[in-house]
Amino acid sequence: MLGNKRRLIVGLAFNKLADLLASAKTTLPALLISLGAPGWMVMWLVPIRESGALLPQALIGMYLRRKSARHHVWRLGMVVQVSAICTMLAAALVTEGFVAGLIILASLVFLSLGRSASSLTVKDMEADVSQKGERGKLVGLASTASGVMTLCAAVPLVYFEKELEGYSLYILLGSSALAFCVTLFLMFSIKTHVEIEESKNKSLFNWRFDNTVYRFVFVRGLFVHSALVAPYFMLESSQSAKSLLPFYLAAQALASMLSSFLWGKIADKSARFTLQLSGALAIIACVGLLAMEPENLWMSAGLFFILSIAHAGVRTGRKTYSLDIKDGQDRTELVGFSNTAIGLILLGFGGLYAILSSFIDFSVVYIMVAMLTMAICTTLMLPREK
Repeated sequence: MLGNKRRLIVGLAFNKLADLLASAKTTLPALLISLGAPGWMVMWLVPIRESGALLPQALIGMYLRRKSARHHVWRLGMVVQVSAICTMLAAALVTEGFVAGLIILASLVFLSLGRSASSLTVKDMEADVSQKGERGKLVGLASTASGVMTLCAAVPLVYFEKELEGYSLYILLGSSALAFCVTLFLMFSIKTHVEIEESKNKSLFNWRFDNTVYRFVFVRGLFVHSALVAPYFMLESSQSAKSLLPFYLAAQALASMLSSFLWGKIADKSARFTLQLSGALAIIACVGLLAMEPENLWMSAGLFFILSIAHAGVRTGRKTYSLDIKDGQDRTELVGFSNTAIGLILLGFGGLYAILSSFIDFSVVYIMVAMLTMAICTTLMLPREK
């Protein structure tokens, strides 16, 4: 069991590294632009990546009702992700323009679907390998390790920028595929068999949840603002996005490395308090952005660092809460339903703020601060999970 814990922690760390190296917020936009793909394709990257990984999870969760061996689905999801990244790399090497963009977008759809399946089923693997009271620490250790590896991967690319000019994007994609393969290799031996209910009266499409599930989805839906607000730190800065990007990437990696383990320990005591504290930090970062309007690059990066710490806390808190509040198939369906709902909520809020920004004379960050404040207050609706 101890060996499985180590494999799980290292495997999750490599999985997080792979996600960062092929990020739809940084690497893939730069790739499409360099290949001369149409601008509208670049705008679809983040919606496809974020919602595509969340929306299918309710259907996958219902499919898993009659599947005890969840590790098979996880393995398939990982293989799909590796194949998608390799297809992107091949398209970048042999095509360009519209064709390259189309292939990469299609590959991103499959990458998101694979991510959806593996993200849902890995919760059962985590729960089988670790017990309540230590799962937050496990997630925190993996996030810390991935932060260290991200810095180790980013520094050489910055240092040897001239030598690697023209090849850095290919290196990032290849490294992402390799990291996914390492994850699959490390965690391949971990197996999980969930007890399933044999009921002739239970329809595959019958959703029945208690109030806890709906409360959790509502609270988590408000906390998505810790992620939605991130682009506005770059948009509202006087510095160019190109100059801010390496600092923001470093800030994000450092935040994950320095805070995730601590967030994990706090979440093992109370996931609710983790959400409350991280929400307060997100508000502090947003207020700093609105009040100071930072022109200094280091100040802007510092505020983004605080926001990244806050977002790491939100992720750890909601993951730990979902692991602890339910067991077995109930946990799988909670994660699947809530992730699907959050996918829709992300699309809804994203569209809302895109429209509002064209009509209001003040920053939408003010509205997001109000939403985060409401999110903290609504955590009081959640029952204690320990």
